[in-house]
Amino acid sequence: MTRTYSNPWIPKEALSILADHDGSLLDVGGGAAPYYRATHVLDALPFSEQRLQANAWGALGRPSAFSLHPSAFSYTQLDLCAGRRWPFDDNQFDLGLSSHCLEDLRDPIPAVHELSRVCKQVLIIVPSRLFEQTRGVDHPRYCGFPHHPWIAEFRNGTVLFRRKTPVVMLPRCHVVCPIGKTLRLEHGCTHILGEDLVAQEDPVVWQDDEGDYRRFIAPYRGRRDLFTHDEYRHTPKYWIWQLRQRLLGAA
Repeated sequence: MTRTYSNPWIPKEALSILADHDGSLLDVGGGAAPYYRATHVLDALPFSEQRLQANAWGALGRPSAFSLHPSAFSYTQLDLCAGRRWPFDDNQFDLGLSSHCLEDLRDPIPAVHELSRVCKQVLIIVPSRLFEQTRGVDHPRYCGFPHHPWIAEFRNGTVLFRRKTPVVMLPRCHVVCPIGKTLRLEHGCTHILGEDLVAQEDPVVWQDDEGDYRRFIAPYRGRRDLFTHDEYRHTPKYWIWQLRQRLLGAA
C-alpha cells in the first residue's frame, strides 16, 4: 500500500469537490505530484511510476490508483505551453484538475483554454496573491514561491495572470511571515470550479508596478491573524537554516 503525502496547500472546498467526483479525471501538471484518483495525467515530465506513487496526494494512508491499478490510468507527456492542440477530444473528461501548476508555466493561457476544451468542468488551484506577496512563507528571503513567474487570480470566471516581478521585494510591497508561522490555509491558496473558463494576462504598466503591489498588500499589513503555527517546519535543522537566511543571508 502506498501512503499518499499530505499537500498543505489544497483548499478544503477543493478536496470536497474531488471527493464527490466519480468519473474520468485529467490531472494537468500532475507528473510531479498527481491527485491519487486521477484517471489521466498530462505533464511535460517523462513518465515515472515511482514518482507518481511516492508523490500522489489527496488521501493520506490510502492506496493510490498509481499503485493499485497501473493500467487504470493513462499518462501523456506533452509540453503544456507548446500551443498545440492536446491529443484529446472535446469534453472527453468529466473533470479537469490543475493544482499548483499554471503559475509555473512560461505561458499558462493556452493551457487553460485547452483544459476547458477537453474537460466538462475544470478545477484550478493556485497560490493566492497574498501568498505570492508574503516573504518567508516558503523561503525566508523571498516572496511566495521564488520560482513562480506568475500571480494568478480569479475574477468573474476569468483566470487572470500577472507577471511576478522583483518589485514585489521592495518595502511595503509585501508582508513578512513570522518565523515558525505560515499563512492560514484559507489565505494561502485559492481555487475556481467552472465550465468554459477563459484566461488572459492582466497587464500592469511597468511605471505602476510598485503602486499596484502596494495597493493590494496595504489592507494586510500588520495583521497577525493571517498566520498560524507551521506544523511542517519545526526541526532544529530548519530553524538553523531560517536564522542563517534571515540574519546572515547565507545560502
